[in-house]
Amino acid sequence: MIIQETRAYKHLNVNVSLSRFRSSAGRTEWHAMLTLDANTERSDTDQVKALLDAQSLLTDQLGANVLFGRMMVKDGIGCAAENLSCIGQAPLDGTAAALWLWLEDKADNGCRHIFGSNYVATVSDDGAPLSDSESQSRALLVKYNNDLKDKGLNLADNCLRTWFFVRDIDKNYHGLVVARREYFDDNGLTRDTHYVASTGINGNPADCEALVQLDTYTVSGLDLSRITYLKGSSHLNPTAEYGVTFERATKVQFDDRNMILISGTASIDNHGQILYPDDAQQQARRMLENIEVLVNEGGAQMSDLMHGIVYLRNAADYMKVRNVIDSALPALPKVYVLAPVCRPGWLVEMECIAMTE
Repeated sequence: MIIQETRAYKHLNVNVSLSRFRSSAGRTEWHAMLTLDANTERSDTDQVKALLDAQSLLTDQLGANVLFGRMMVKDGIGCAAENLSCIGQAPLDGTAAALWLWLEDKADNGCRHIFGSNYVATVSDDGAPLSDSESQSRALLVKYNNDLKDKGLNLADNCLRTWFFVRDIDKNYHGLVVARREYFDDNGLTRDTHYVASTGINGNPADCEALVQLDTYTVSGLDLSRITYLKGSSHLNPTAEYGVTFERATKVQFDDRNMILISGTASIDNHGQILYPDDAQQQARRMLENIEVLVNEGGAQMSDLMHGIVYLRNAADYMKVRNVIDSALPALPKVYVLAPVCRPGWLVEMECIAMTE
């Protein structure tokens, strides 16, 4: 059962929306979305600092450890912090930053959760600049896979989820698609085996030379028979049919809980076509319907969602989309950021995680 609550650190102008899941074995996980008061008078830099200060307060109060975190910021704002991903995706509420945290109170028995963040690759091994998204994407995948090999792991067996943030996605997404497909194919991830849950979305890395940034979620010590790839075939088509290489969703059965990783999901049908062109509200409704199909296939309900990140192509659609999603999921910790989706016709996309016994 998911318990949702809100907290406020008024002296920091920070609001916290929190989901809590406690397994029968006594392990607790939280997902928290930390946002700033829209009328805050703090500078952009001070807003980021306030979120980091609130993170420290929250972890102390919960007695929790941060598994993973991501700061979403206006372009040009730094957020150097240990173990945090940082990406240029401006919150649509007008503030400078928002922070997503994934927390736990104790480690898994037999499994190790490994998160990677801020992978970029702007030069080759011999120091030559990598100036296009295809070469950068291939190089950062090599870097990630080498990190796995150093831990005795590999891409096909241990990677559960990726996030690819692409600068100027309408121009640079194709290079990522080609590099990922070829690298996956060379490393045991094919349409005949499996891919991984993923989001590919516009986002500006802090490194101004980087066209692509990668974040990753890897698990060691997990029996592969406990991983199921969800298709949502009544509403969605296999991604390989239009040349991309990720799973719609992945269900992972740990000893004490089930976790469903929902990839970035948009308004698409089971023929791969965009539904409701130019209508952000209708796209948001179909997007939620697609997510529900995947969640249900994994044996869960929408009430089992722990968090959501909503990506919008156009700032003008913010309130229209927010009204739809807030009405359907009023208590869910979520954030709305300016981040165009990988096809120009898609106006909104959402990723999320569900948790059940």
